[in-house]
Amino acid sequence: MAITNPALAKLLQMRSKITFFKGLTEDEISDLIFNIRFQKFEQGEKLFEQGDTKSKEIYYLLKGSLDLYVTLKDTNEQMKVATLDTPTLFGEMRAFIGEPRTATAIAGEGGVILITFLLKESKETQAPVAFAKFYKNVIQALSKKIMEMNDKL
Repeated sequence: MAITNPALAKLLQMRSKITFFKGLTEDEISDLIFNIRFQKFEQGEKLFEQGDTKSKEIYYLLKGSLDLYVTLKDTNEQMKVATLDTPTLFGEMRAFIGEPRTATAIAGEGGVILITFLLKESKETQAPVAFAKFYKNVIQALSKKIMEMNDKL
């Protein structure tokens, strides 16, 4: 397969670091995702906001760090809940479950560079085996995140 999209080429180059893509070939990954592009956000710029329902983009952080904030219901104050550093995949829950974003993501010091992409709906592809592998990886990765959070309690 000849890859003409530089963002896709970079994402495929980094695929071994992305647990969701474990065991998937380049062709399978290409069958699963679309609208792959590089994006740059300056320091303090919002990538997305808590409650957002406009986009289902998934993000892969290539450079920089970003802060995640949640708005407290009682006081309407923003509380920083996490800082994400490279390399990391984030924003996936909106794509998977369709619920509004649960946090606001703001580019950290020096800004960020990321790859964004959308996940094809399974009916849009002829790759059921790729989707099965992908979702197995997603379940494993999210389960690991839950166990790590439980260990912190």
